[in-house]
Amino acid sequence: MNIKSAHFLPGTNKRLGDRYLLLECLGDGSHGWVWRAERLSDSTIVAVKIPKDLTKDDRLLAEGKELLTIDPHPNIVRICDMGRIPPENEWFFIEMEYFPSQSLAQKLEQRSQNFGSTFERLFDIYEQVLDAVGFLATLPTPISHGDIKPHNILVGAGDLVKLTDFGSSALPEEIYVRTRENGGTVLYAAPEFSDSVSRKGTFDDLLRGDIYSLGVLLYQLLTGRLPHDTPSQVRRHAPFKRPSEINANIVPMVDALILRCMERVPSARYHDIASLRSAFELARQQQLDAPQYSITPFGGQASVDWSTAVVESLETKDYLKAARVAEEEFARTHDSAALLQQLNALYRANRLFEFEEVFHREYKGDLHDDDQKLIRLLGIKAFLTLRKTNFAKDLIQDAERQDGESLELDFLCATLFGLDANFSEAREALERINRKCPSKPHVLIRLIQVCEQMRDYPAAVGYLKHALRITNNSVELMAKRLRYQGLGLW
Repeated sequence: MNIKSAHFLPGTNKRLGDRYLLLECLGDGSHGWVWRAERLSDSTIVAVKIPKDLTKDDRLLAEGKELLTIDPHPNIVRICDMGRIPPENEWFFIEMEYFPSQSLAQKLEQRSQNFGSTFERLFDIYEQVLDAVGFLATLPTPISHGDIKPHNILVGAGDLVKLTDFGSSALPEEIYVRTRENGGTVLYAAPEFSDSVSRKGTFDDLLRGDIYSLGVLLYQLLTGRLPHDTPSQVRRHAPFKRPSEINANIVPMVDALILRCMERVPSARYHDIASLRSAFELARQQQLDAPQYSITPFGGQASVDWSTAVVESLETKDYLKAARVAEEEFARTHDSAALLQQLNALYRANRLFEFEEVFHREYKGDLHDDDQKLIRLLGIKAFLTLRKTNFAKDLIQDAERQDGESLELDFLCATLFGLDANFSEAREALERINRKCPSKPHVLIRLIQVCEQMRDYPAAVGYLKHALRITNNSVELMAKRLRYQGLGLW
């Protein structure tokens, strides 16, 4: 693949292989473009999403692949096809139905013009979002959307709503699933998923995160504001005004519904979309039966804190600026969240010696809050990269004592064994992980490497065949297969 092309914008009225004619760029986000395009095989107008970083493995680019085989739903953008464009297999595409629309975020910028001064149309839109999320949650293999926000809700003619952007969606068996990069949508996230590192847990855990986001969405629709202005407030679940404190016309039942969705403890929220939907129908009726139910005009500026500046710098990959902002906040407040973000930015900037200096100066091994847990994991990764295995070993022991077992920690232990040339223990650890959580590509790739070190080529070939199946023949693994064939091992 020509790496330069990973960030090259294809032109209007240009062909994408022999598959599409690109007609109009509908959106240009930080991670990809969306085009209105003509499918050349039958002249159908479709929407085509093209990721910007085409160097990623196909499995990371295959956004919403679980939706390819399901029946269409009126409130979900239909995904039709995805893959690489032949013959070069360079451009990756996601073909979706073309849905002329604006995002709900765009419409909310002109709230009074688009929705008037009452709640009725907003309730209708919210109900359709509930239908979409509920449909995903009740599939035979249920799906959590993971990034519910106005930007991912499209509103077309007649207020038809479709949910889109499945880059953070998760199946229940995915222990470590993709998440929002750099916390860009963290203001709609549940506190337990606001660290921007991973969404992990059972399907019920993931669904309760969606339910929290649905509470934030309804809060915004009815008040014109978000409950929290900054990512650090979300992380702390800082106190926020009840909706009725912003708009006195909001009835108690609507207040209670939103606040239950946004409970700090996930188990205190609605346990599924059906129960939320039932409560919503009752609350909506009470609201519409109230003598007055107009929306109070929104006014005032949202505050901005240090973590917002960090997120913006991470979005633009200005990691050193992010580290500097977080460092200043940590010096001022000794907030462990600021230390975590400083170390995260230094790690991503590959400033590992600066990372080591800050870590040794500030790390407190006897603390076990969520920030310290993530700091420990970052430290282990950094010291393994630096090949300072004694420091990594000490941190792994701290993590086992303070945080308990996890698959991520097991994987780091396997990495440590490998660096110490203890390949048999590394292989045993990786095989345990593969039994607990099978078919994870990064685990299979590491197993291939360990088996090669042990000269167990039949096992390496077996793991490579499995990895090729689940990664849709990634370029890197296909190159390894060719090397094996050249050596007569395949």
